[in-house]
Amino acid sequence: MNNFKLVTLSNGVLVPPLGYGSGIVLRYKYNSYNLKTIVKYWVINSIKDKKQYKIDKVLPNIIDKAIELNCTLFDTSRAYAGSEWVFGKTLKKYNRNQYFICTKLCNSDQSKGDVRAALQESLRQLNVEYVDLYLMHWPQTGTWLNCWKQMENLYKEGLCKAIGVCNCNIHHLEELAKTAEIMPMINQFECHPLFTQNELRQYCKEHHIQVMAYTPTARMDERLRNTILTDLSKKYNKDLAQIIIRWHIQIGNIPVINTSSKEHLRENINVFDFRLTEDEIEAINRININSRLRYDSDNCDFSKL
Repeated sequence: MNNFKLVTLSNGVLVPPLGYGSGIVLRYKYNSYNLKTIVKYWVINSIKDKKQYKIDKVLPNIIDKAIELNCTLFDTSRAYAGSEWVFGKTLKKYNRNQYFICTKLCNSDQSKGDVRAALQESLRQLNVEYVDLYLMHWPQTGTWLNCWKQMENLYKEGLCKAIGVCNCNIHHLEELAKTAEIMPMINQFECHPLFTQNELRQYCKEHHIQVMAYTPTARMDERLRNTILTDLSKKYNKDLAQIIIRWHIQIGNIPVINTSSKEHLRENINVFDFRLTEDEIEAINRININSRLRYDSDNCDFSKL
């Protein structure tokens, strides 16, 4: 994506316009320090689960392919079991300035209250001296405001080039603003045509907080097919996912894609050779039915995330 415009954060840091996120990685379970997380996801996603095994097996190759295709933003988390370790092992053969790495402070580490130790473990797993972006994974009740102050200090020390949050609604950001010395540069949350989050996106824009979108294609929910997306797919000779990813980029989001297929990765990145019209953008916006597919930070059990 070297020929395409980078996104500039409020502190001047440049971010690629889309990224690849690994999700949970179990195959490398013994290389992650968080045994509780490992056991939890091992039960949920048994090694007999062929889909999970495929994700684990191909991830290093997907990372290499992403670099080849100039998709250099990688998203992971301490909550994703062995994901950080796989990224660290795979990316160590590249120059540090060839990729942008984002990881997250997980809830279990928030509960321990030592953000520095959590980030240092992430740096060790990732085999880097700093991360480009450090995000708070959830606004966990009772811990997140204190942890944000610690993140501010780590940012000042240069251990992370930018800091931000995930899954924060407007009221979270307003609460944070009362005590924060440094406001988030990024807010990563669920966003897709079935759940456009217009008010939250507008709030972030007005307060110079960049939106990063996860679950950007709504997991290709069947409800997307009976919409204008199908017509646009025919018009531009692109698949539905490509139309949606292009929509994200044009409305100012940084979409974080996920796939275990090199071909799908190539297709998802191949969205810079066409442009939707303003009317088409508005038509996609109208698909919204406020259908959340993931967890709601205002109504969830943080101990299980």
